[in-house]
Amino acid sequence: MSEKHHILLVDDEELIVELLENYFQSLGYDVTAVENAEKALEHLQNNFGYDLLITDINLPGKSGIDLLKITREIRPELPVILVTGHKTMDFAISAIKNGATDFITKPFQLNNVRKVVEKVIRYKLKTEKKERIFEYARFIKMDFEFPTKELDAGVLADYLARLLLKTRFCNENEVNQFYLVFLETIVNAIEHGNLELASTIKGDDFDRFLKFEQLREERLQDPTYGNRKVYIQMEVSPRMFTLTIRDEGPGFDWKAVMEKTEMETINLESHGRGFVFIQSVMDEMLFNEKGNSITLVKYKE
Repeated sequence: MSEKHHILLVDDEELIVELLENYFQSLGYDVTAVENAEKALEHLQNNFGYDLLITDINLPGKSGIDLLKITREIRPELPVILVTGHKTMDFAISAIKNGATDFITKPFQLNNVRKVVEKVIRYKLKTEKKERIFEYARFIKMDFEFPTKELDAGVLADYLARLLLKTRFCNENEVNQFYLVFLETIVNAIEHGNLELASTIKGDDFDRFLKFEQLREERLQDPTYGNRKVYIQMEVSPRMFTLTIRDEGPGFDWKAVMEKTEMETINLESHGRGFVFIQSVMDEMLFNEKGNSITLVKYKE
């Protein structure tokens, strides 16, 4: 392969590490080797340059399966190859179900390991190329209609923010700010809109927070509140994007809130700090008269 790829190798057997490290380095790969899952996770959390993770199942401390599961959470795009002495079909099925891209059984021949690695790398490159089609989109429009009890604010906020990255509207450093803006806005539609939970209920102490969470759960299960819908529409073009979120709650006096945030210094505990943060990131923040719909606008610089 013409492009140089970086492998993270996890194994506590020195002979295996030395064998695979030397072999793949001779083929032009960069190889970083660590002896346990804990060190591997440190590398994965601090370095996004890895193209492949190869890990033995039997490791001191966390197992290779544990490492696989955590990797699927923190680096879902990273392919993982498991190395094991098991040769049963049950193991193969279990490995794939846990998120492994492929597996290698011991004892192995280096040329067979190479075939598996290069197959996985090719698949990764093909997937990345497929993701790049979003870069060429001239206009994307998405409409969602969620029952409140089915809407996971974090999952949707991450999906929408990642869409901006795929279309090259923003870069990797800007994704998190859009994620936080979208999360704040969606949570407001759920909690303060459809569930009609006032911010003052939450309070500052832990006991009040627990009561707030309990009331939140009760209202999610109550059809009067939980079956209300959240409507989300996103439009993305190379020049700008808009995100409109509307709930079926009674609305709120957004004019009074906006006047307060403009007139007063908002601290981290104040009601309205979410709007101040949204304003600091977005170019425009528009409400309907009722106060149950907000439209966020951002222009590409």
